[in-house]
Amino acid sequence: QVAQAIRYEATAALPALPQPLVRSLRRLRVRLCAMAPRSAPRSRAVAPGLLTLAGLVASLVYLGSLGPAYSVKGVWQGQPTTLKDTVKGDFGSVMEGLEPKVSFPPIAYHREGVALSVEDGRLNADYTAKLDGDTMLQLRVNDEQEWRASLQGEDASLRVRGQGTDLDTLSWEASQSSSVEDVGDVKVEFNSDK
Repeated sequence: QVAQAIRYEATAALPALPQPLVRSLRRLRVRLCAMAPRSAPRSRAVAPGLLTLAGLVASLVYLGSLGPAYSVKGVWQGQPTTLKDTVKGDFGSVMEGLEPKVSFPPIAYHREGVALSVEDGRLNADYTAKLDGDTMLQLRVNDEQEWRASLQGEDASLRVRGQGTDLDTLSWEASQSSSVEDVGDVKVEFNSDK
């Protein structure tokens, strides 16, 4: 009875295994116990191997039920002197070499003349409107407050660029084209260059 109580305590301390596996292990234990009186020396030699095999199967079934595992591949490229700095406690250069370089595809959202997009890590907002039959207004602003606007008509255009509200960074280009009698087609361009 003492041996049976120890056996029950030992099985209670084990982690929960799937029920079909527990039943298979119990049947295996009954078979091994039934074989004991007939061939004791042989069962003593085979029993540890079978128990090890059963434990291995149980652990594989248990670990297989945890879900998929993923491995991430990476490389480190750096100078050998970086390792000397690491030994001294400077991990900055090693961490820079381990940073992932990720590029995402362009993301965009368009609706009724307004578009939001992410290009090269910058958020851009675009607005396009038709003012009259042949005049279009286009405005683009990004998350660093760079902006550009253009007003284009059939024979004239104006383009303006800037950075935030700073007027020192403001630049513009204007052009107009027309047909002049006895001269032909004429195009005049102006800009803010000094």
